[in-house]
Amino acid sequence: MKKTTNPKAGDQFRVIVGDDHFHPGEVISLKEDDGSSSPLFWKEDESGYYNIHFSDLGPYTKTIRDAQVGDIVIRGRNERMVLERGQNTVMLSRVADFEVAGISYHFHELEKNFTLKNAPDVKSAKIAEAIELLKKAGYKITKE
Repeated sequence: MKKTTNPKAGDQFRVIVGDDHFHPGEVISLKEDDGSSSPLFWKEDESGYYNIHFSDLGPYTKTIRDAQVGDIVIRGRNERMVLERGQNTVMLSRVADFEVAGISYHFHELEKNFTLKNAPDVKSAKIAEAIELLKKAGYKITKE
């Protein structure tokens, strides 16, 4: 991919072409924009940062399956917080009481019943990436 316009620290990307530090499919975050085409990126767990060329990266759009501890998920008008994330399940808080555990969901149930707050309403990472590419190409994406 080409360097995005005005990248900022924290922007996330998916590694397409791996190297000694980053593996294909890994999600990494921009540490700082130094104006070059190979700036510094954090590993997902922020255990280290390294240079990688923008051409080796693809867009990353977070989906409900990517929900992490602290993220808010929505069902109708009700909001719940992700309190714990397992390998295939998430523990959500009670509705509007983010300090009390509510119920666990398997990821396919989460995708079926909830959306991620402040994220596009998409069913898979592939669709999310396709939407991002279309937006960058100048297409207007609307929900009907």
